[in-house]
Amino acid sequence: MMKWHHVGIQVQDLKKSEKFYREVFGFLIEQRLELVGEKITFLIRDSIRIELILSEETEEYHKDNIHMSWEINDLNDWIIHTQGYGIIPTEGPIKLQNGWSTVFYEGPDQELIELIEIANDT
Repeated sequence: MMKWHHVGIQVQDLKKSEKFYREVFGFLIEQRLELVGEKITFLIRDSIRIELILSEETEEYHKDNIHMSWEINDLNDWIIHTQGYGIIPTEGPIKLQNGWSTVFYEGPDQELIELIEIANDT
């Protein structure tokens, strides 16, 4: 058995990223720790876990092509919700051929966040 545990994101401002994921997406701080020159915060919501990593070495930060996707129930509700925070999609909403609908946002460190609504087969 294998299931998703977490995605790690290298950040430039730990407090800013914590606030973004808490306020906009409803994550809670699970734990904070320090490990070999890094400050780490684990955030959790339902079965989704995000690891935010701040390195003491500023040159350690680099933008990777990070993409995470969360399945949600109502895409339109989420679009309205994120607009309340002044966050607009970088792409979408897009209706895929299989009936799914998706929208993309950019996080505080240029990480790509996809929200996807799976079509019901009913």
